[in-house]
Amino acid sequence: MGAALLETRSLTLVAAGRTLVRDLSWRAEVGERWCVIGRNAVGKSTLLRALAGLPVPQRDGAVLWLGRDQAAWPSADAAAVRAFAPQQSADRFSIAVQRLLDLAVSVPGGPHARALLRALDATTLAERDVMQLSGGERQRVALAQCAVQGAPLMLLDEPVAFQDPAHQRLVARWLATLAGRCLVFSAHDVNWIASVATHVLALAGDGLWEAGPVSQLLSAERLEAVYGCRWRQADGAWLMVD
Repeated sequence: MGAALLETRSLTLVAAGRTLVRDLSWRAEVGERWCVIGRNAVGKSTLLRALAGLPVPQRDGAVLWLGRDQAAWPSADAAAVRAFAPQQSADRFSIAVQRLLDLAVSVPGGPHARALLRALDATTLAERDVMQLSGGERQRVALAQCAVQGAPLMLLDEPVAFQDPAHQRLVARWLATLAGRCLVFSAHDVNWIASVATHVLALAGDGLWEAGPVSQLLSAERLEAVYGCRWRQADGAWLMVD
């Protein structure tokens, strides 16, 4: 078996004295769309930051990109392998959306910025200042920024947290078109997850985790273990049980 695009070996994450993830040994490949699920504060964002090579409170174990420890990658090379979109962008200065996307390109010959904006219903934002966008608009621009970078590994922290229902569906369809990429993202809406993800990495608290195909991980029993409430399926949709 060759080197995976993304691999963790005995990765353990701790914050404020609490173990978020314990001994995570896991692989993600091109063509897979992994959704990290779990309750609030269980460690989803911290895990995504660790996978991206960003600072986290405390970690042990290894994260590898293409079989090489992420710490061994020079910054320019790392940008050509992985892209990260945080849950909420923290813009510090004014810049037009088009210019922002132009500066984000790391791998030449990748998707064109205008095509990405069109696919994400953001064409009219091209000349707008990022400081003047709504939360949902800025989030879609961040997704375009992540994709235009050209990296095969895309890490997205709650990519539809600020989107209205129509744009949630649009983003779901767009993510499914990203051939040649490996996507790892977090989300809360179980039905949205079922429509997008091929695999699920479930964080159940106290460091416990489980990973596998959507068909195995999105079950009433496992959803109850993850979210602490009962679930059932009706007409193909997941519903919480009172």
